[in-house]
Amino acid sequence: MRREFDPAAIRTSITSRATLIAYGWTDKKIHTAVRRRDIRRLHHGWYISHSLWEELFWEQQHLAHVMAVVDDALEPGPVAAMESAAVVHRLPLFHHLPARVHVICLPGAMASSTRDVLRHVVPLEYTDIVDIDGIRCTSLARTVVDVARTCSFETAVACADAALRQVAVSADDPWAYDVDAAERLRHEMHMILDRLPGVHGARRARWVIDFADGRAQSSGESVSRLRIVQIGISVRDIQVRIEGPDGSFYVADIDAEHWWVEFDGMAKYVDDELRGEASADAVVVAEKKREDWIRARTDRMTVRLADEHIGTVADCIARLAEYGIRPPRRRPVPDPGPPAA
Repeated sequence: MRREFDPAAIRTSITSRATLIAYGWTDKKIHTAVRRRDIRRLHHGWYISHSLWEELFWEQQHLAHVMAVVDDALEPGPVAAMESAAVVHRLPLFHHLPARVHVICLPGAMASSTRDVLRHVVPLEYTDIVDIDGIRCTSLARTVVDVARTCSFETAVACADAALRQVAVSADDPWAYDVDAAERLRHEMHMILDRLPGVHGARRARWVIDFADGRAQSSGESVSRLRIVQIGISVRDIQVRIEGPDGSFYVADIDAEHWWVEFDGMAKYVDDELRGEASADAVVVAEKKREDWIRARTDRMTVRLADEHIGTVADCIARLAEYGIRPPRRRPVPDPGPPAA
């Protein structure tokens, strides 16, 4: 089962060829270990345990690749950008594992790309560059702008939502949302786009930035909201509180006109840390009681979406049809682009 690791633990697990040779390995032994899947080659001359690689989420697999490229470079090294900066900022990519590490080299630097590193030569303001755990990368705002310009809508929305959540929600109180902090980051993103006139993907980036909402609690919720809008159904609000029994409250993920949408991630059932002391069966029963209560209080049904229902727009339309919901004839305005293939 995949799980999240401390980035420091990942970095210490990455080994160079030089280190292996110093410990008595030979090139033949390294090649044999790669072939037997004992270790995995991340970058030319850099390796990681294959068993650890298999446990990492997509984002952290790419983070390991970024770390290997950064450790292989001469100081001060390139600046990680786009998806590669996103994983350094611990932003989600929604099931997207980039094949190459994206880096920005300042004008005048050697900028030839390789099989696993794509080097871009673009101007950067000094405010666009930050250092996170020894890795130079684009700032949070610049990273979201670049991802929104160049990646799929699914990755862009999941990344933008998570970035707003990162600045607006504290771990001490996950239900408190700092609107001012979120809007400051949104404004910074728009300012970055304003100083990149004519840049590829600017129109879609503005749509993503305006659509982003840091109250979304997972990339699955983010993409579910995107799919609903792509189908042409209005999203009126998200994370809506509904009065529960004994002064408590329940939260509906998405208010979609005349029904609620709940993204049903499997983690709540299979992840021991999320379940706490409750069994998977107990979680299922609690979810059923919660859904029955919300329907009784609001007279609106709950549509449950899971990963298999949000892969494409067609998948989501098919799922809604199971609930007797048909998409409207007209596309939404502004149009976020064609449905995913």
